[in-house]
Amino acid sequence: MGDHFWPALYPGIIVGLLYGLSLRGLPDIVLGALGGLVGSALAYWGLVTAGLNEGLPSVAGMVVLALLGAYGATSAFARILKRPPAGK
Repeated sequence: MGDHFWPALYPGIIVGLLYGLSLRGLPDIVLGALGGLVGSALAYWGLVTAGLNEGLPSVAGMVVLALLGAYGATSAFARILKRPPAGK
């Protein structure tokens, strides 16, 4: 982990929080933030491995994977509780 690891994860946390807030509910907010964190960490690893860790591709990749991580975490939680997923 370099000096840029934690600052690179902030967009993922923010995207996950915003997604969780849009679903309304404390569990969704927390899970959205954690899913966004995991998604942005995976994006950081993949982008550094591919050599695309600077510029617009890195930010776009982190935002997209953070959103997917937040969606995955909240959807899995909804399935465990057997409630309809967000948007249905």
